[in-house]
Amino acid sequence: MSLFDSISRTVKGLLNDAADSVQDPSRDARQIVRELDDSIARAENSLVEIQAQVATQQSKRDVAADKAKKYEDGAKRALQSGDEALAREALGAQQTAEAERDALAGELAKLEPSVDQLKQQIDDMRQRRNDLNARSNILQAKQQIAQAKDVAATALGGIGGKNLDGDFQKLEEKVALSNARSDARLNSSDQSSGKALDDKLAALNKGPSVDERLEALKKQMNTPAQ
Repeated sequence: MSLFDSISRTVKGLLNDAADSVQDPSRDARQIVRELDDSIARAENSLVEIQAQVATQQSKRDVAADKAKKYEDGAKRALQSGDEALAREALGAQQTAEAERDALAGELAKLEPSVDQLKQQIDDMRQRRNDLNARSNILQAKQQIAQAKDVAATALGGIGGKNLDGDFQKLEEKVALSNARSDARLNSSDQSSGKALDDKLAALNKGPSVDERLEALKKQMNTPAQ
């Protein structure tokens, strides 16, 4: 392997390790939910605009329909009054108004299903957002539990890796050895000072013990009087 390939692999490894350490699943999940919120907000704004256009077109269609009806009624009145020319003119205006009305109705027929479709898509997106948000909360809880487990495992691993019983046994042996040394020094001091010999001789000069006195008293009481 060339030096360049070795350096390139090392750099890639460092970058991948850095990316892994920076990645936070629960944070990334929350970001996905935020991005969905932004998309839903933009879609809702678009829906408002389309609904405004639909309302405007409906208003124009209704105006055109009213005009057509008005001109139709005018043509009837003109004929009733014997003015055929005026009736013809009113019928022409009616025809124009009806053509405008029908054109607007045709546009609305295309636009209104789009509004319903967009509403459904927004509802679906909002439901998906809610589902992902719930999953995000669960993911965050699971991650927190996993982190707590890691901390506990690290702590327990640190304890488990130590020979605590052995350490305590060494301490106990050290204390026992210290006591033995102290006892040895005391005995040595007694021997050198003659105290041990004096204690032995003094024991010879001691009177009878309580038990010995009790036995002697029993014998005395059981001896018949002379």
